Amino acid sequence: MKIARNSVFADILRLSNAPAREATEMSTKPSFGLRFYASAIALSMVFTLVGSQPAQAAVAHPSTVSFLAKSMVEGKVLDGLVAGTPDFSLTLEAMMQLKAGGRELVRQLPAVRHMLSTRTQPFGTLSRGYLFNQDEAKSLKPGMAGKFLFTSEVLDVPNNAIRFEAFRRLAASINSRTGEISGATAGSVDYAWVAMGLNSYQEFTLANRVVQFMLTLQNTDGGFGETDPLVSTPTATGLALQAINYRQTFGNDQEDAARSAAEKKSVSFLLATDLEENHWGFLGEPSVTATAYAVMGLKAFGARKTTLARYTNWLKAQLSPKGGFVTSASNGEGDKFATAQSYVPLIAKSYLDLLP
Repeated sequence: MKIARNSVFADILRLSNAPAREATEMSTKPSFGLRFYASAIALSMVFTLVGSQPAQAAVAHPSTVSFLAKSMVEGKVLDGLVAGTPDFSLTLEAMMQLKAGGRELVRQLPAVRHMLSTRTQPFGTLSRGYLFNQDEAKSLKPGMAGKFLFTSEVLDVPNNAIRFEAFRRLAASINSRTGEISGATAGSVDYAWVAMGLNSYQEFTLANRVVQFMLTLQNTDGGFGETDPLVSTPTATGLALQAINYRQTFGNDQEDAARSAAEKKSVSFLLATDLEENHWGFLGEPSVTATAYAVMGLKAFGARKTTLARYTNWLKAQLSPKGGFVTSASNGEGDKFATAQSYVPLIAKSYLDLLP
């Protein structure tokens, strides 16, 4: 590594010698009946008192927030590559990005109603909602279910009955002893979202099992892979670092030591694979999304804003005049897909920073 890179590495890894964060677990959860009743009241109040909310404070890069908000069809969902075909996964991420840009729950009601607060989209009829594959068995998409739980918590949506159903189905796909997930097809990406979703639902023990299994998927170069688990990517590695760092002391000493060793290797991989020491690439080209996830992973690990500045400045340089991120496929215009994943790291935060 070059001297400059070594200095960055030392700056980040200084955190590995700091005391682990305290982990506070609730000894009991509110009863399901009470949670559902309170949720119904809260949801009703939120949906009827939209006009009474105070003005939001100024946010960074407001044109980027506006670009992303306008990319949502009727404020509900992001279209996929084919117009009229929603990309539900990116919609969930876009909702979290918008929260980071100051759009709280009451300012995202169309998307909240559409994606999180009714059974229609996530569960559909006969398990045909976006949480399921369209195969004959209508099998669960575990990573999507985890993302659903995590997004619900980030936006603080009072949808406990629906969350419980998502959790119940997700838990049924996990080996509670080993943490292996049935139906995981996206390598560590699925495992990371499931772990983050379970932690957000306060299922800490099961989340720990999932994280520990995810650690077995780490490659020898320190990175994590996606659909091809043997090919490490900055995107998968950055997400894995967020999952690892959601809670830091939820296992026994051996498990915590394994997690700590894995995160150091992941940071080493990211710092060894950045390009020009200010961004990451994918398939030989600079990538906004890869850089975004790598930055979020480093931030979750504890990197300081000054350390991340070289990367956030690169992200800022990729913004179009109208606020969206420009990519190799966007012909100089803003790319809604990249923007739906990259505002949070643009302001030097991770998804974990959005939790209420």
